Amino acid sequence: MTNYWLPFVVIWMPIILAALGVILVITLRWFSYRERMAILARGGAPEIVKSPEEKSKSLLASGLIVGLVGLAITIALLTVGIGMWLLFGLLPLFIGLALVLAALVLRPAKAKEEKPARAPKAEKTAETWTQEAVVVKDEEPEEEAGEETEETEEVLEPENDAENSVPF
Repeated sequence: MTNYWLPFVVIWMPIILAALGVILVITLRWFSYRERMAILARGGAPEIVKSPEEKSKSLLASGLIVGLVGLAITIALLTVGIGMWLLFGLLPLFIGLALVLAALVLRPAKAKEEKPARAPKAEKTAETWTQEAVVVKDEEPEEEAGEETEETEEVLEPENDAENSVPF
């Protein structure tokens, strides 16, 4: 009895995986299109341009996904043995690693915060300790005897306009 499942898997598995990948890409594009149209229908402006941080994160995420799928395929094909079929797992593995490396290289640099300049460290002597311990009370200005000051506060009530209020 001949075993026909290995040629079947070797021939049809890449075709099936490619078809599933195309279906995934089309579905993701359709959902992003629907999301953009919903934002436009509500009067919002869609964000078409991604920031460099978002691009780097999406590149890193896609690299991790492709790399881990390639690793899983490589491990699965190792059960068959070492041969040319391992390329079906090693190619996505190394493509994923290349995407991760590209994401790390193209990551925007973080803004460096300037540290405040430090004063030279001086020894604390007994004189400085006593000066730090002295507490000075602020004197309140004396009011003139004939004048009284009245402080009035205005209370602002919030406007209760039901027509212009937004529930969110």
